[in-house]
Formats: sequence, structure tokens, C-alpha cells
Amino acid sequence: MKRKFVIAFLAASLLVSAIPVAGYTTSNPDIRTVTPDATLQPGGVNELAFQLVNDPDGPDDEVRTATNVRVRPGNAGPIDVETNELYLQSLADGVPADRSLRLNVPSDIDSGTYRIPLRLTYEFDNGASNTVERRTTIHLPVRIESGPRFSVVDTDSTATVNGQGTLDVTMRNVGDSLARDSTLALSTSTPDVRLGSSESSTRFVDTWEQGENRTFEFETTLGDSATAGNYSLDAQIDYEKPDGTTGSTPSLTVPLRALPEMTFSVSNVESSLRVGETRTLSGTVTNTGPMPADAAVVNFADPGPTVTPIETSVAVGSLAPGESADFSFDTEVTTAGSAGLRQFDLSVVYYDQDDRQRESDAIPTRVDVAPESPEFDVAPVNATFEAGSGDEFSVTVTNTRDYAVSDVSAKIYADAPLSTSDDEAFIDRLEPGESREIVFQLGAGGSATAKTYPVKMDFQYDDDGGDTIISNTYQVPVDVTERTSGGPPVVPIVAVALVVAVGGFVYYRRRD
Repeated sequence: MKRKFVIAFLAASLLVSAIPVAGYTTSNPDIRTVTPDATLQPGGVNELAFQLVNDPDGPDDEVRTATNVRVRPGNAGPIDVETNELYLQSLADGVPADRSLRLNVPSDIDSGTYRIPLRLTYEFDNGASNTVERRTTIHLPVRIESGPRFSVVDTDSTATVNGQGTLDVTMRNVGDSLARDSTLALSTSTPDVRLGSSESSTRFVDTWEQGENRTFEFETTLGDSATAGNYSLDAQIDYEKPDGTTGSTPSLTVPLRALPEMTFSVSNVESSLRVGETRTLSGTVTNTGPMPADAAVVNFADPGPTVTPIETSVAVGSLAPGESADFSFDTEVTTAGSAGLRQFDLSVVYYDQDDRQRESDAIPTRVDVAPESPEFDVAPVNATFEAGSGDEFSVTVTNTRDYAVSDVSAKIYADAPLSTSDDEAFIDRLEPGESREIVFQLGAGGSATAKTYPVKMDFQYDDDGGDTIISNTYQVPVDVTERTSGGPPVVPIVAVALVVAVGGFVYYRRRD
């Protein structure tokens, strides 16, 4: 009897627990979305904020907590969802969870309502101490309103690394209405790129028709730390709709391609430079790109006081990428200059595609400067004199230059015991390698010691460019031998001439 009572009591207890209390139920999780502002702006990435709510069916219902909630959003037509997955550890009854999605909305999307699918996976306790996993799909509604919308159609850049140029941005109104009083703001977030002299620049359009393209030009500067390749700039357009309301696009991406720095290598360098002479430095300049160089000029930077280019610039014309041209500089190396390997800096000044004058970096060019060589080879022909005698002093002069010289005036300088009564000679022209004999008058004093004495000689001449040059000083050996005849010492030629002149002067005065 007692056993039957216990069984009846347990059955009654189970029946009571199965009967819900009036006005109160417990239900499984029911996850929904709430979007405060579901309007998207076409033409860029939108950050859409929304809420996930575990919502009961009625105000007095209780909903079980969802745990390990995973949200995998999917694309909705042309709207590309850039967020891969969202995660919530738990979503309790009536406690909203704030989340957001990155939505890339094309500029040419049609207006209307779109539904973003959200694939949910979550777990919950079913009330019988069992964990249940559920998979379902809900949707997040979004709106595309009518009005102007903008798309980047094309860009073209002429800016090079460590240089300036222009960025042309072409944009189109792809919306379904015109835009008024539109302002395009372009900005950069990298220090390697400047728009003019600042980080941003704006352009204004009073009326922008539906389907119309507009091209905007921006001055662009790339720093020396920039690298060739692609950079991204940010653009935004504020506008007014035909009904007077205003709008603004999301951030638009504008690509900028940084071109490599303009470079020129100099090749085939040939140098005939020599100390004390005006010779030629020549070579070939090549535009190694990436853009044409118009009206190019090769400049010879100031090489210092001992090297003087006759002309410091040589025009080589316009050079397409990969095109070459020859150049040549007539250059004087003074006698104070030094022989050996020398480095000179060349550069190229040119006009770019924007008709802006630019100059390349210095192009180091190494050449060999030959040591100074005598202009003439001087060899004595008759250069032996007996002490106390005088005679013709003959010298053979050879032009060692590779060009003809003209109006050659030779002069000798004699020190005691040597003397001269005729110290100059003249040659009208000497071809390269040609030799001519010139004659002076020279005498040796009677008391001269028998040995070799130097006679100094220099030349004044005109080179092949018409410049008058004073040569270095040459020394010609003269041999003086002992006297072979007796008698008083022979008076040097100059002294004899002086005595004769004085005597004649006295004679004529006495006659008068």
C-alpha cells in the first residue's frame, strides 16, 4: 500500500512539472539582428554596425543562453562582405551584442534593399542537461538609396621616386542622379607621398551630371625614401542631391604608381686630357628610363681650378627610354693640374612629360689625365764653341703635338760666360711631327771653362684653336772647348758690338 502511494506521488510530481506556470515559458535561443542605420554608401567600404539579440517570442518568455556563437556572413549580390567570421562566447536573453561588418559596395550598384546572409552556429542547454548544437541562417537587411554615386575610372601618374610629377584621377558619376556643389578631397597617409606641399588637396565641381567623367590633376611629390611601385591614396566626395539633401561617399581608394627614379648611365668614355693642354672628354649618354627626356643637355659640373671645360653644357636632344646620344667637351687642364685618374661629375638636365625642367643626380665619370708633355722636341745641331769664339747656334725644332701650330717665335736666354747677339727666330707653321732648323748667334767668353753649359729656350705660338700659348722653358746643352790659339782673349761678340757702336757715336760727334 505504501509502495503504491510513492509511485502515485512521483507520477503526480512529474505531471505538475510538465504543466507550465500560467504566463511563463522557457524557449530555445532565438537570435535576431537589429540595425540602427542600414543605409550603405556605394563606391567603397562601409563599416556597418548592428546588434545580435537573443530575443524571446513574448515579453514574459525566457530564452535559453546561446554559447559559442559563430557568425559567418555571406555576400549579397554585388555587395562583397570583407568580414570572415564573428564570435561570441555567449548571448544571453535580452542582452544585445554590438558587432560590425565591413561591406565593399560597388559604385554602380542599383538602389534598393539587400539582405546579407548570416550563417549561425551556436550551442545551448535544452533544460535536460543536454548540450544541443544548432545551425541556422538569418539575414541582415541593408538599403542602397538613390542619388549620385562615384567610381574611380582611371589614374595616370608621371611622378618618379625623388622627383615630382602629376597624378590625373578620372572619376565618373555612376549614380542615378546628378550632383551639385561636389568637393573631392584627396589625401595621403604616407610621408613618402605629398600632394603639392601638403598631405591633402581638394577640387570642386559645381554640377556633375549622371554618367559624366571628370578628370582632376594633382601635383605629386615622391620623397627619396619612396620605392617604385603602387601606393594607395584616400578620396572622399561631399555632394548635394537634387532634392537639396547632402551626402558623402565612403572612403574611395585611388591608386598611385610611383615610377622609378629617372637615371642616365654614361658609357664609352674616352679622354685625351693632358696636363698643360686643351683636349677632349667624350662619351655616350643613355636614358635608362622610365620616361622620355625632352631637350636633354649634358652638364659638366665645376671640376675645380685646374680643369676648365671650354663649354660646360652640350645639347644632345630628346631621348626616349633606352635611347643614346654622343657628347664631347673640349677641356683644358692647366699646368698646375695633376696627372692620373680623375673623377668628374656629369648630369643631365631635361624636360619631363609635364614640361617641367628637371636634373638628374650627378653621374660620376672617371678618366685618366696624361702627364704634361713638351710641345716641341728641341735638338742642337751646331752647339760646340771654342772659348773666346762666336758662331751660329743651330737647333732643330719638332712639333710633337697632334695638331699644327703657327706663328712660332723662339727665343734663347744665355748666361755668362755665354752671350748672344741674335736671340730670336721665327717659324710660320709646323705640322704635326714636322721639324725645322732655326739659327741664333752665340759666343763663349775667352775665360770660359771648358764644359757643357745650358742655353734656355722658350716658344710663343698659336694652337689649332687660335689661342696664343707660351711654352715651357727648354734647356739646350752647349759645349765650350779650350782655346787652341794664343794671343789676347777674344772679346765676346756682344762686347765688340758695343765698343764699335760707342766708337762710332764718338767719331760722328767729333766730326760735328
